[in-house]
Amino acid sequence: MSDISTLKEKNNLKTLHFILLTVVTMGLYSVVWLHKTTTVVEEVTQIKTLSQTGLVVYLALCGIGGIFFTVSDPRFIATGYAMTVIAQLIAIAWCFRVRRALRAYTLTKHNFEPRMNRLYSVLFTFYHINYCINDMARAKHKHDQKRQTPQESVAA
Repeated sequence: MSDISTLKEKNNLKTLHFILLTVVTMGLYSVVWLHKTTTVVEEVTQIKTLSQTGLVVYLALCGIGGIFFTVSDPRFIATGYAMTVIAQLIAIAWCFRVRRALRAYTLTKHNFEPRMNRLYSVLFTFYHINYCINDMARAKHKHDQKRQTPQESVAA
């Protein structure tokens, strides 16, 4: 059985640092993080979350959509907006797939199910997944404490 903190150690990025890196690189670091995290999550959980084709489609939509925003023609701007919205929907779908993989992993390997808010997954996408990965060890410890407390009071 692998340690619960394996994902955190392999991810090795605090959420605040992730936000700052994304801002400084104007969003490019989030793409690097997406690829890195997908690889780590798939390696640890043994559950496929994103194909290489899916990553390429996501990158193409983000890149071409961003380029279309720079053209002054309203049709290009509308197309760029649509492509960006589709890319965001792909990101949200990825977050839910990773969320499901993390929950299945913790349930089968560590006998607990972490709380992962769906609304936060939609609103904060990558940042919420990063936070959940970093928070797994603490959530497991908290779960173990809750489970031990009733047993101790029954024995007394």
